[in-house]
Amino acid sequence: MREIAPNIYVSTEYPGVNVGFIVTSVGAIAVDAPTLPGDARAWRQQIVETARGPILYVVLTDAHPDRLLSAGLLEAPIVATWAAYERASAYTEGFWRTVVSNLSNRYPEAADDLAEAHVVLPEIMFAGRLTLRKGGMKVTVRHVAGAAPGSAWIYLPDQDVLFAGDTLVAETHPFMAAAPDTRAWLDTLRPLRRARFSKTIILPGRGPLCDQSATRPLSEYITLARRRVRSSHAAGRARADTAALVSELLPLFPIPDDERELVQRRIKAGLDRLYEELQPA
Repeated sequence: MREIAPNIYVSTEYPGVNVGFIVTSVGAIAVDAPTLPGDARAWRQQIVETARGPILYVVLTDAHPDRLLSAGLLEAPIVATWAAYERASAYTEGFWRTVVSNLSNRYPEAADDLAEAHVVLPEIMFAGRLTLRKGGMKVTVRHVAGAAPGSAWIYLPDQDVLFAGDTLVAETHPFMAAAPDTRAWLDTLRPLRRARFSKTIILPGRGPLCDQSATRPLSEYITLARRRVRSSHAAGRARADTAALVSELLPLFPIPDDERELVQRRIKAGLDRLYEELQPA
């Protein structure tokens, strides 16, 4: 855990997603939650000890299961966009069994904990924009077009800090399998390259802390993937044929040795989603 600005703390160390929190005079506002239950409990303890008060809210930047699975263990009302809530509430028991099984295979030391996981849905929902005012802090959460339905980010102008969620990931392949509109996603990223954000500290959804320069390789990746899928459509190729594009996209970001197969599946899932999105009318 590190303090990246006065009263703003983040961690990029947990497997799954990056997390953070904002300290106010009456407690803390958490942003996202570690994926594994044991990590979530440890993170809650760190937040409470650092803030010297309770966790007031847990704000989710989307409803990806990596964020939602253990969010309830932070023991605070969960805040999300309406679209994220609708996605979360549509997950079936079978879906969660698959999530837990996959995580247990990757992290066998957490298998017993994962078997007892209980998912808590968001209870405070918003559309467009929500401002939380607590203990002298004003925290604005905004619905943005991004990596998933109901993506949100949190920008703190006084501290010039942005919690971007999976709308911006750094040094890792993006999660595109649920992206509703990749052109709109590109439109969200473009303004972050303006001069006013030149000194902004960004906590991406995954990967190391970054600045606005991280938007460029992500935008280039999405643009290239869109171009290749459009070419596939023009050539009359089937969705299964997008598998041939994985090898071109694979080297564009670093890949941990033990995650190569996982990343290949992530890329293919994103290409399949693009194939649907860009289907000619």
